[in-house]
Amino acid sequence: MKVINVELTVKPGEQAAYEAFINKLVTGSRSEAGNLSYNHFKKLGSETEYEIIEHWQDADAVSFHNETPHFKAFLDGVGAFLTKDPVIIRMDYEA
Repeated sequence: MKVINVELTVKPGEQAAYEAFINKLVTGSRSEAGNLSYNHFKKLGSETEYEIIEHWQDADAVSFHNETPHFKAFLDGVGAFLTKDPVIIRMDYEA
């Protein structure tokens, strides 16, 4: 299994627009074959820090995800909402 965590810091005052924007990514990603879970969270005690936690069946599922229209739209538009580059952590999990 592939696990990806993405830390995102949003510009103050942009949270509502960001949340509407990111919902399209979450909804689309959850419907993909090979997706085991895809969740978006707001960090406790912060109004501007978020995290996406993704679980994928395998590397092929991640590769497919990276080519979807909703992921490409995310890449094209997310920078407008952020104060800094996302922090991406990729992990393997073997049960």
